[in-house]
Formats: sequence, structure tokens, C-alpha cells
Amino acid sequence: MAKIFNFLRAVLFICLSLVIGKSLAAEIPVFSGKISGEGGAFQVPGGSAQVYQYSRLLLQSHSDFTSSFSLDLAGEAHWQTSSGVFPPAWPLTLERSWVEVEADNRSDSNGDEFQSLRLSRAYLKWVSGSLEASAGLQNFNWGSSHFYQPTNYFYPLAPLGWERDQPLGSEAVDASCFLLDDLTLEGAVRWLEGGADEWVLRLVNKGIGITATPSFARLQGRNGMGLELSGTFPDFQLRVEGVDWLYPSTSSGQAPSAQMEWVLGISTFRKGVGYTLEIFRDETGRILGDASAGLTNATYLFTSMEKTFSDGWKVSPALVKGFEGGPLIFWPKVSWDFSQGWEASCQGQFRIGTVPGPLALAQNRCGVSIGFSF
Repeated sequence: MAKIFNFLRAVLFICLSLVIGKSLAAEIPVFSGKISGEGGAFQVPGGSAQVYQYSRLLLQSHSDFTSSFSLDLAGEAHWQTSSGVFPPAWPLTLERSWVEVEADNRSDSNGDEFQSLRLSRAYLKWVSGSLEASAGLQNFNWGSSHFYQPTNYFYPLAPLGWERDQPLGSEAVDASCFLLDDLTLEGAVRWLEGGADEWVLRLVNKGIGITATPSFARLQGRNGMGLELSGTFPDFQLRVEGVDWLYPSTSSGQAPSAQMEWVLGISTFRKGVGYTLEIFRDETGRILGDASAGLTNATYLFTSMEKTFSDGWKVSPALVKGFEGGPLIFWPKVSWDFSQGWEASCQGQFRIGTVPGPLALAQNRCGVSIGFSF
């Protein structure tokens, strides 16, 4: 009964937030979003093929109270069933917010059925001259790398994430001030379950085609000193992004330590095709999670291409490979915008090779979906 009560409470909270927010903006409630369904198959290493289905609803809105004051809202619901134990297809919240804005059955699920309902974003933004400030459940789009963004501290892009939409919301206050035309100071503080806080400080220096962003983060259990560099040239873009993580000593006697994550990438566009190549280093064992069994001191190669055709088709295959050996992940994606608002797509993640090493625990997976955006 407690689970049902919490779930219904989350439904009511999300609905009231969306409706009241639009009412405060003195507008007729109008939302955009997407509803989609997906079916497919998966196979864990050494196991037999299983099937799954995944459904998703996204609702979002933006309201301008005045030219300098606005409100953003977004909520989403997920439902997944499978014939075997299979983790949720949607991005999971690693650090839960201070105020509970999500209801799910992960804690009492047997692994073959998951439901989730959550408020993804609900924040106010104020702009006045050189100062911008926002507060609430908001998303942060730090970092510039395609495959993995180490300087996106509150929600680094999940490298092998099946759903790669906007980052999840964090309960936070963010402020930025334009010190000069090309120099911005930004700070953000968020609150986690139990009242713990984390904060990030960034100095963004944008020149003509060059951006340099040093940053510092104080997170739970570790501090990070990061640097993001990107250069845009007529035919290509270069990116360097990395964080040196500092772990303090612990009560159990573990000495202080330092570990690094970094990404080096290049992108170009030739004859209607976009190409990306990135090399990233993992010394924390967190980047690929279960797919690498937490393997540290590993280096990976990511490469992808993307081609959009005039009749609504888009093809974007990708490849992930560990330098230390082991299998590779082939990640093809095909989508088709076949009507106004309608899209059909197919994607897969296939582990090629059986030699032990990085990515040896990655699952094989293929899914076909259809969605309607409104």
C-alpha cells in the first residue's frame, strides 16, 4: 500500500505542478512532448535471447511571464516489461534529490517489470542584463564531448545509454554573470537526499572559434578539477575535456588518491556526412559501469558517422572499442520521419568478440520503436 500511495502522490504532484505552472503564466495549458513504444530482444553474456517492451510518455512546457522571467516544466512516465531480468531502458538517477520527485518500483521489482513516474524539470529562470539565475529542478548541459562528458558533473552523459535525451533534473540554484563580452563566471549548488549539497564553479572564456572552461567541483566523496577546451575551424572541430578527481582519506584508513578521466575528440562534416572520433580514458571505473565490470585504467575509442537523407531517413552507426583488447560494441541506428510528428527507428548494441577484457560484460540488444511528437 505504501508503494501505491507514493506512486499516486507522485502522479498528483506532477499533474498539479504542470497545471499550476501554466496557470501562473496566465496561459491555456499547452504542452509539447512525445509518446513512444518499443519492442525488441536482448541477450546477456552466456545467456539465451529474451524479449522486452518499453513505453514512454514525455510532457514539457515553457512559459514566459515577462521578457526576463520564465518557467520550464517537464514530466515523464516509463513502463518496461521483459521475459528475463533486464535493467530499465531509461537513464537512472544516480543521486536522488532532497525533495522526492520520482516514484518507481525498482526496490521491490523482480527485474522483469519496471514503472517510473517523475518530474524531470521544474525551474524558474530570471535574466537581467549580464546576470542570469535559475532555481528549481533543472538540467545542466555542461561539457562538449559526444560520447562521454566528464565535466558535466551533475549528470555526465551515459556512454552506452539507450535513451540519450536531455540530462535529468537536479534540485539546484544556478547563477552566471557575464564579466566581459567573452568571459562568464557560473556557479551551481544542488541538494541531495538527506540535505547534502554539491557545488560546481565554472569560468567560461569564449573567443573567436575557441572556448576554454576551467572548473572545480565539490561532490559527495570526491572533488574534481576540470578543463574543457574546444576549437571550431572551417572544416572540423577539436575538443579536449577532462577531470582530475581527488579522493580524500577515509575513516577506514584509506590514503588520499587521485584519478583522471579525459576525452580527446575531433568532428568534421564532409559531403553531407558527419564524422566523430573520440578517445577517452577511464581511471575511476564508473564510465561504462556494468559493461566493463568497473574496470579502471582503461582507454576506449568511440567513432561514429551520421547521414541525413532528403526523404526523412537518418543513419548513424557507431563503434566502441577498448585499447586493452576484448570485444567491441557496434551501435547502429536508423530512423525515419515518415509523417508530420511521426518517427520510426531501430537501434542495436552488439558485442562482437569473446576475448576477455573491457566491454566483455556488455549485453546484446536490438529494438524497434515508433513515436509521435506533439
